[in-house]
Amino acid sequence: MFVACALAVAAPVVADTSTSTPDSVPLDGATVSSTPDSSSPEADPSTTTTGIDEPLEFDQPGFATGPAVVSGQRPARGPRVQLATPPPGPFDPPADSGTGRRVVYSKTKQTVWVYDETDTIIKMHRVSGRQDPGDPLPGVYRVWSRSTTTFAINNPTITWNYMIRFAKGDRDGNIGFHDIPYQNGQPVQTLGQLGQALSGGCVRQAPGDAIWMWNWAQIGTVVVVTP
Repeated sequence: MFVACALAVAAPVVADTSTSTPDSVPLDGATVSSTPDSSSPEADPSTTTTGIDEPLEFDQPGFATGPAVVSGQRPARGPRVQLATPPPGPFDPPADSGTGRRVVYSKTKQTVWVYDETDTIIKMHRVSGRQDPGDPLPGVYRVWSRSTTTFAINNPTITWNYMIRFAKGDRDGNIGFHDIPYQNGQPVQTLGQLGQALSGGCVRQAPGDAIWMWNWAQIGTVVVVTP
């Protein structure tokens, strides 16, 4: 929804060509004293007045008055009404993902969260896996194998690094976390495509995230896969 905001435009000020200095300058019907008496409230540099009964107070000296102040009106915040519960953000972790030190991988959001022993999220990042329910099925797994470099069983021209295996696929292939694969020396996807389901089952990560995960997820680390 676009809300149009009307801004009051102050009338142009015409310079006085006379040599005398007036004691006051009219501003939209209000009078502001330029030489306040030392006994009056206006002598306090933390306050100013717009000709209305109650002075306006500002925290900092030299406050730049805007149209609302010049017109003698106090700005006020309107009522705020929550029309609907905002949708969850793309990085909100799934509920009921277990407890303790673990990796949580959401297939729907194509995002990984890493929790420490106190159930605190210490890292989260976008990944590219597989969207459908298979490869891997939602469930709780544990890291059972690791390799610094490996390749696709069905196509050895596709290679990748920092493989952390935690599941088996429906075609008996290994599924794990690793960096973006290369085929014939070229990456099979861009970093900007992370967050999209582009793999056959493994969880592709940016190189920096893959190295971080390699150092953190040792044999036996719990991996929770959610739909």
